[in-house]
Amino acid sequence: MAPRQPSPARRGANVVRVAGFPARAGSGWGQEARRLAALNAAALAIAGDLDLDRVLEKILKTAARLVGARYGALGIPDGHGGFGRFLTVGISEQRADRIGALPRVHGVLGALVSKGKPIRARDIRRHPDFSWYPEHHPEMIEFLGVPIRHRATVLGNLFFSGARGGLFTAEDQKLVEMLAAHAGVAITTAQLYADAQQLAMLEERSRVARELHDAVSQTLFSLVYEARAAADRVQTNPQAAVAHLAQVQQQAAGALEEMRNLVLALQPKSLERDGLAATLRDHVDGLRRIHQAAIEARIDEADRLAPDQQLAVLRIAQEALHNAVKHAGAVPIHLDLRHGSDATRLVVRDEGPGFDVKTMARTRRTVGLHAMRDRAHAIGATLTIESQMGGGSVIRLTLPGRRRST
Repeated sequence: MAPRQPSPARRGANVVRVAGFPARAGSGWGQEARRLAALNAAALAIAGDLDLDRVLEKILKTAARLVGARYGALGIPDGHGGFGRFLTVGISEQRADRIGALPRVHGVLGALVSKGKPIRARDIRRHPDFSWYPEHHPEMIEFLGVPIRHRATVLGNLFFSGARGGLFTAEDQKLVEMLAAHAGVAITTAQLYADAQQLAMLEERSRVARELHDAVSQTLFSLVYEARAAADRVQTNPQAAVAHLAQVQQQAAGALEEMRNLVLALQPKSLERDGLAATLRDHVDGLRRIHQAAIEARIDEADRLAPDQQLAVLRIAQEALHNAVKHAGAVPIHLDLRHGSDATRLVVRDEGPGFDVKTMARTRRTVGLHAMRDRAHAIGATLTIESQMGGGSVIRLTLPGRRRST
């Protein structure tokens, strides 16, 4: 298929510049002013928003609209050869299902990340880094891709195809680069926020350590005092000495119990060592402390799941809780994990604003809902998501025919 030819308006030689952008011939100041106004509106809309998926989706849709692209995508590599986040525009839900797996970080998409330079081509199929399109993928010819970076670090890529005017211009590239810069700031801000949450968790553990030190020091001082008093009275007043020794025994038992509890609070739970119930309960406690989340958890201790099932259930529960804390706001969140004779059932429910399930398309694939579905499928479980605007959300996982671990 021959590349589409640029429109006459784009081939003209007369060029004017507005705020550093060369205007398309014939477009005039009005069109460029509208594009810059849209760019400014997008920047204002995403400023200060800590919801990374929402910010990236806004950037992607704004860029696609401004450059007149039929197709667009924004990808953030996961560090293992794939994309941890991959948002698209212009790909229908049905087509995304037929295409299947997410793209890998190779070919042109990999070059954007590894080389860190923009790529603008009339026909991307002729680019030396182009490899192939998977089956059912739309045939894309014109291409505009830019790396998403923050300072010297490349964090992802933003790319488009299907230029309605026949090709992408240098002006289009400049606009996308500006929005990619906003994406870089948003990704970095989100990472810093996550680091801050981790730091808060560490600070909480440090606080417990200080409590352990204070409690043990005070108790040991009291034990030393009682033991010394018993020694002083053992010859002159044996009954008083026995009373002091009884006090020593009681305080020592209390100190041992308190120390055990504090050490358990300091020690992060391990799924392999402590089991699903204890690990999940520890995660819930962390969310309560860090986010002041109102989580009511009922967790069945009678767990006989196989290790792979335990891990999948844990990760699905963690992701569901994370989404509820992130999107539902300061509302009650309920977690219920039950092991029945016929199946294991996990329910995570919140009373937040809810969302339209149909809009959470496969074309907006992130490590959230998509990963939960994959994990459920891998262990033979079913996952359902129920939500409506203003009606809260419910995530249900049903794992039938539990295998007994050996």
